[in-house]
Amino acid sequence: MPTSHPLIDQVRAALEVEPRVNLHRYPIRIEIEGDVVTLSGTVEDISAKRRAVLAASGVQGVREVIDELRVAPSTPMGQDEILVHVRDALYAEPAFCDYRLVTINHKQEREVARAPEPSRGEILVTVEADGRVILGGTVGGLADRRLAGVLAWWVPGSTDVRNDLQVEPPEEDNDGEILEAVELALEKDHAVDHHDITAGCKDAVVTLAGGIPTGAQRRLAEHDAWYVDGVRDVHNELIPVDPAGDFRS
Repeated sequence: MPTSHPLIDQVRAALEVEPRVNLHRYPIRIEIEGDVVTLSGTVEDISAKRRAVLAASGVQGVREVIDELRVAPSTPMGQDEILVHVRDALYAEPAFCDYRLVTINHKQEREVARAPEPSRGEILVTVEADGRVILGGTVGGLADRRLAGVLAWWVPGSTDVRNDLQVEPPEEDNDGEILEAVELALEKDHAVDHHDITAGCKDAVVTLAGGIPTGAQRRLAEHDAWYVDGVRDVHNELIPVDPAGDFRS
């Protein structure tokens, strides 16, 4: 792949003006093959990852963007340590109590964590050496598929999640399904006070509005929306407020 190309310059320029992307602290490698762009490297958080792909996709002449970006882990973990945390998160989630749960470690050793009879499906978890979690198997609905992905993202050592879970029987996706998953993620995130958040979704673009106690929670709420598969963009209109209800500047 060429290292110098007019399209590379245009993509880099688009990334440089994206506020969530910090190329100086987190350089992104841009590769071009025809009209296909591949982005790789480490970025600060899920918002930077998704915004980088959006920015590159918006460049004229780009047909496809392959996302190989990884998120800097909040807590560095080993490959099998991440695996255990993802397994435990899925095991503890009531929605998955009737699923067969299987982990495959770096030695390709399989461990059956749960095997209910009968089962609604099966979730297989593997983790790559760079911290990317891969979910495979079959689940009974889009809500379960998306929830499994969010739980994997929430593990502090995860750098990426590839959600290959198949839905059987297949379900047609829509804005309502995406919105339901976003609202569930906000509800389950104990680090976010979701009670005054109003979420909406149109054409897979999620809007978060209302009040939130802190600026840190504002960012976390946006991250939760981005963790949901199928979300195309997130408009974060949340405003931090103090307990008395006064808006913070």
